[in-house]
Amino acid sequence: MKELPLSFEEDRRWLIDFMRQSENNLEQHVGMHWTIEEVQGFKELSLFLADMNRKKESHIGYCGEQPDEILQTLQEDFVDENEDVPFFIARDHTDAIVAAIGLDIDASYAEVWGPFNQTASMDIQAALWNALTKANPSVDTYSFFINQENVRQQVFVEKLGAKKKGEHLKLLINKHDFDQVQVIKSTPFEQEDFNAFEPLHNETFPNTYYDAQTIVERLSDENILKVLKNELSELQGYAYFEVDPDMAEASLEYIGISKAFQNKCLGTMLLKEAVSKMFTFPNIKEIALVVENINSPANHMYVKAGFKQEDILINYEL
Repeated sequence: MKELPLSFEEDRRWLIDFMRQSENNLEQHVGMHWTIEEVQGFKELSLFLADMNRKKESHIGYCGEQPDEILQTLQEDFVDENEDVPFFIARDHTDAIVAAIGLDIDASYAEVWGPFNQTASMDIQAALWNALTKANPSVDTYSFFINQENVRQQVFVEKLGAKKKGEHLKLLINKHDFDQVQVIKSTPFEQEDFNAFEPLHNETFPNTYYDAQTIVERLSDENILKVLKNELSELQGYAYFEVDPDMAEASLEYIGISKAFQNKCLGTMLLKEAVSKMFTFPNIKEIALVVENINSPANHMYVKAGFKQEDILINYEL
């Protein structure tokens, strides 16, 4: 059998042919070598997913790379009201997990965690996919987020009929590579800023997941909104970010500059100040962003602030 993971277009064509030939004996082939089961506990699965997701050739964008982070997400987001878990695994003859796939479900839409497969068999993940979709009939739209170097799973989802929707960049900045800003010009949000902040946020991010009022309600020592104002107290821009010290995670949720103050390098300055604040939390060693892979002013701003490209992620939808 041909070795995987795949790297070249000839491997891509071979894999499509292999999957087509194997469809007829799927059940028999899986039954001979592996067992398929619904996940019962998350700890072992978290270790397996972390190990697989640290490798670009098996990396899935929706899943993290640290076992504790993955474990927390599984416990909080993957258990429904009936205590059912939309995650299936395959075990080999030694009872070790060798493949897995799951769904982070929101109504009829689901983000697919996987497929993850450390074997050379495409039958095994086809069986997992069939079991997963059969167990979750309410889902009618599946979103995949696959590393560009994970050619094997790109071929698999294309074979399922998924269509490419776009590309994203994962950008990363490390604390030891970043020069902390010494003079901070932004200030913490105050309630008197709301009347200017709300329209700017709505204009910059219409129909987003957090509206202005929600952001203000979420504010805490770890959920921080910084605003930038000029000498006339006019709102020039803002940055909202969240820090989870226990999980050693920090995320920039929003950054926006008023149109009247754009092209003055204020975005880069405000971004550097936000990153500086996030790095004041001792457990935060790196910060990651996922943005569209387009030639945009925002992406140039991230690079100017010190972020470097880590991965290209391809979004598919089925």
